[in-house]
Amino acid sequence: MKRLTTVLFAIAFTAGIGAGRASASPTMIRLGYADCASCHVSPQGAGLLTTYGKGVDEAQSLRAREISPSEAPPRRLMFDFRFVAAPQLTRMLEQSTDVKTSPISVMLRSAVQLNRQHRVSYTMGLEGTLLSPTSTAGASAKVVVPRAMYEYRPKEGIELAVGRDLLPTGIGLPEPQTFMRNGVDSRDSRYPTQVKAFLWSKRLQITPYVFGPGGDEVRAARQYGGGVVGGVDVWNNRAVVGLTTRMSSSETIDRRSVGAFARLGFGKWGILAEHDLTSRAAITETIIDPITTPETRHLAGHTQVFFAPKEWLVTSLAAEHLVIEGLTNPVHTYRFTPAVQTRLSDSLTLIFNMRDVFVDASTARSRTFTVQVAVKSIQ
Repeated sequence: MKRLTTVLFAIAFTAGIGAGRASASPTMIRLGYADCASCHVSPQGAGLLTTYGKGVDEAQSLRAREISPSEAPPRRLMFDFRFVAAPQLTRMLEQSTDVKTSPISVMLRSAVQLNRQHRVSYTMGLEGTLLSPTSTAGASAKVVVPRAMYEYRPKEGIELAVGRDLLPTGIGLPEPQTFMRNGVDSRDSRYPTQVKAFLWSKRLQITPYVFGPGGDEVRAARQYGGGVVGGVDVWNNRAVVGLTTRMSSSETIDRRSVGAFARLGFGKWGILAEHDLTSRAAITETIIDPITTPETRHLAGHTQVFFAPKEWLVTSLAAEHLVIEGLTNPVHTYRFTPAVQTRLSDSLTLIFNMRDVFVDASTARSRTFTVQVAVKSIQ
């Protein structure tokens, strides 16, 4: 039973996370971009690009060309369509069995500028698989709304946002966030409802937030809480270090987290790192009073070294480690992911990676090969 449990645990980490979504990356810090506000409509990053960001996007592709600055006023309606396909082959090394999956997503990302200070933005579309681990035929898909936000920017350097979105993190990559979430709160919402503030200056970035259920979790996993992400530029827009903290509770758990992160970039190479220590205490309801059981501690870490020999070509090696203590025996999970990302144009990106997953080093192992194709329209 223990062996079966660890094997399933490895599959959950490999198939459940898959390849990261192709998006603009915090690796841009190697060029002196210490935050996301310069290139993205949202200061949290990802999503739609500003006019300046579109020029940078084009300049980093294989067919790079000089973009003349536009003198036209910013569009009131901004949008693009994205299609991502990521065929995967997962090999369970201990059992010599293969699992094939083909995750796909089709998304419309849009923002409406109501006036100079107010904006509404959203992302909606379909996520599914053309081939699932349990069936060789048929496809499944579901409607998702990863983002639906009302945003107010009274002046440059301050923005308030209310709605549904990914929670802010230190390095801003969705894949490490998913890894940590699956290791700590696998049943909570991917896109909580939240109120957050972005405060940034030349050297300081602070994002306090409060959040509640996103609607895609079971009732017992509905969490309410808040946290802060804060970073400081310590060297010429090429080294940002910071701390994170989060507190939340639901009907079944109390959670406390503290973490640290770093984004470092120097010319063609750099390092992205984020580590998080979380304590969870389970709550059991009784006829008289709730009982809090002994806590478990989850230490999750992501470290990625990247090298960009060309602006359109980025190679990386990521290492992740999750430790769960407080059980009968500590459980360790390791992931190692070499990857190559090529930006053939501002509308086409290819990513190749291989991920090895080890659970307790010798009990269960898996290896996943992924080829990701991301296509987006250009407005």
